[in-house]
Amino acid sequence: MNQFQKTIPLINDPAKLRARALYWIAKRDYSIHDFKVKLEKVCELPELIDALIADFINRDWLNEQRYMEMFVRTKVAMGLGNQRIQQELKQHGLKTDEIVLYIESLEIDWFEQAKSTYQRKFAEKPMDVKQLGRDKFYKEKAKRYRYMSYRGFNPDEIKYSMDSQSDDW
Repeated sequence: MNQFQKTIPLINDPAKLRARALYWIAKRDYSIHDFKVKLEKVCELPELIDALIADFINRDWLNEQRYMEMFVRTKVAMGLGNQRIQQELKQHGLKTDEIVLYIESLEIDWFEQAKSTYQRKFAEKPMDVKQLGRDKFYKEKAKRYRYMSYRGFNPDEIKYSMDSQSDDW
């Protein structure tokens, strides 16, 4: 621990833990896994944490379906692809089958999502073999492909998005 970090005293009082948890949950939605991790940082009593989480779930203050809807909506608006969104949701403790069912129910055209993301990033920088030269052209193409892959698009979606801007591919 460095000199700027303060040690936060652990909470063992149920009322104080509930107040802290309500403060956090009022600000944003959490997955159950993330919320439990957050609570474990301030409380060392697992039975208190489990009881609080069960109460919040019963009151519908902690809802994974609502969290997943918000998360996916945000990530789609950021221009991310299906693979990246699913991977990130798994990291937040959601189940794969629930993730797949929800994303399929949205009926998002991932090819158009990829095209939109590609054009948002590279619309100002059209590519031409004659203009760049053969070596630079292929380096730039590989760079763009890696960018789209990192954003979570599969190879077919990437090819579709790149083909939409240029005939030189």
